[in-house]
Amino acid sequence: MTCREVQLTSLPKESVTAENFGVFDAEVAEPGPGQVLVALRRLGLNAGLAHRIGREGTSYGPGIGIGDTPASDAVVEVLDSRSDAFQRGDLAVGKVAWRSIGVCDADGLRPVDPERHGVELEDHLTVLGHVGLTAYTGMIHVGEVRAGETVYISGAAGGVGSCAVQFAKARGARVIGSVGSSAKAALLTDELGADTAVNRHDGPAVDLLREAAPEGIDLFYDNVGGEQLEAALDTLVFGGRAVICGAVSQSGGGSGAPRNYRQLIHQELTMRGFTVTAHENLREQFEAEVGGWLRSGIVRGVYSTFDGFERIPEAFESLLDGSSRGRVIVSVPADAA
Repeated sequence: MTCREVQLTSLPKESVTAENFGVFDAEVAEPGPGQVLVALRRLGLNAGLAHRIGREGTSYGPGIGIGDTPASDAVVEVLDSRSDAFQRGDLAVGKVAWRSIGVCDADGLRPVDPERHGVELEDHLTVLGHVGLTAYTGMIHVGEVRAGETVYISGAAGGVGSCAVQFAKARGARVIGSVGSSAKAALLTDELGADTAVNRHDGPAVDLLREAAPEGIDLFYDNVGGEQLEAALDTLVFGGRAVICGAVSQSGGGSGAPRNYRQLIHQELTMRGFTVTAHENLREQFEAEVGGWLRSGIVRGVYSTFDGFERIPEAFESLLDGSSRGRVIVSVPADAA
């Protein structure tokens, strides 16, 4: 049996683009004991993957070199099973390689209930997926957001950011989101419930933030780094907190060290990073709380869809250049296998 797979074909000179990838035919192995053969149905793309291209690995996975096939979280359909946990036709969620068909360890997959009321396949890659758990871990567990606080979120229209906005609002916070276009600003305020949205192209980040939060912010959830982090450090109230989830502005290199890090001293700020993989113990709590919000309409999945396996490189570029909104998902029709 053959499948289609995406490989890294060149290292980026600056930003990662679709041109750094190719789509090829590949042989599919037979599943062994405890494994399943799966077909890709929905693939969720992660900006953090760019940091591993041509570099060392991180807690999220190994480094990615030329000829390698990346992996990210996906909804898959079981075609054949050598495990008691799954049968042919079952749907599951897990981290899989960018292949149309592949073999996975069954214990790396979580079953999906296709009959669950009010939950779409895409929800398992957005508010109930990896990006949702990331936002929940950073906002609820690490950031300890509280009702009445003012929260600032960078990259707020992205996969993690759009979840963080909704989770902070669901917990009763006032939310300010930073985005890259007027359309994304409207998404935040008109559809996701943010109190204020600022377009980062409208001026210096610190000026925009001070105008949006003249009395300062209590909590900063950072997906970007760079100027956004510096603006937040200048605006956090005494004893404020910063949660570092990502630094997509440094995906092309650079340390991203804030020039004003001394604010941590003067304002007695707390800045803490996290990796979601270290907080799997929160999943049951996360699925119960966020699942309730989802079914009651308090939160919803936000995503941009690209149809067809061959569009994975294009979709990944759109994620990194900010031209998409929410989670970037590639949809693969059932007959593609």
